[in-house]
Amino acid sequence: MRTGKCVLAACAAILLAGAMSRAGAVCGDGVRDGTEQCDGTDLGGETCADVTSGFVHGGTLACNPDCTFNTDGCRQAFIQSLVPARGGTVRNRCQLEWTVVGAHATGTKLSCSDGDGGCDQDRSFDGTCTMELQLCLNVPDPKVPGCAFMTDGSGKVFQLTVLQPQALPDVVQAVLDAATGLARGANVTASAGSSDVGFSPPVTSFACGQATVKVPLRGTTGHARPGKVKLRARSSDNSGKIKAVGQLTLVCMP
Repeated sequence: MRTGKCVLAACAAILLAGAMSRAGAVCGDGVRDGTEQCDGTDLGGETCADVTSGFVHGGTLACNPDCTFNTDGCRQAFIQSLVPARGGTVRNRCQLEWTVVGAHATGTKLSCSDGDGGCDQDRSFDGTCTMELQLCLNVPDPKVPGCAFMTDGSGKVFQLTVLQPQALPDVVQAVLDAATGLARGANVTASAGSSDVGFSPPVTSFACGQATVKVPLRGTTGHARPGKVKLRARSSDNSGKIKAVGQLTLVCMP
């Protein structure tokens, strides 16, 4: 019985020591411990992709003085990667922006090689580039001169319409899926039609969604040629006067 009491006493001492150790975790000592997300340069091996559930693939994650993650660098890198709309007045072109993860961008042309693990999400040489499309509304983008959606109400997006390619229903559906996804993030309801998505209430915040677009190579095995899909979409307010038309050309290279 006495031995049992000694064992219990030893266990209690160990638990107390552990509690004191956790309580003694100091934010600012450069060592991530306790409930700290990070401490100084000790990020626990986390990256922008980790803390955004894989949505942001670039940028530099940092640590705040209170030992919480600072994702400003992740956000800036993501916004920098987006391609603004090319149609509509310049001051509204940040209303609709999009990109493809890991693709090589030249203007509105985004290229990916079949099997390239950075942009071909299936990571296999199967004659198709499986691209991750990311679509955003109301982007606080410093690349767009005079973008004023935050102050003049042009960020009230009631609808997004896919203009091209109508002949490829799977691609149209992918764009609609991305729009529906961003609606969930913005806490609004999305009503999808055959080529458009309506938002109720309108999307007024910076919100993004993603979906997969498959772009097949052309030609035959051993004689493959680049495959290409052209995307055009329009965002607009309820008057149709404040709008943006974005376009991308997705290219799959052999």
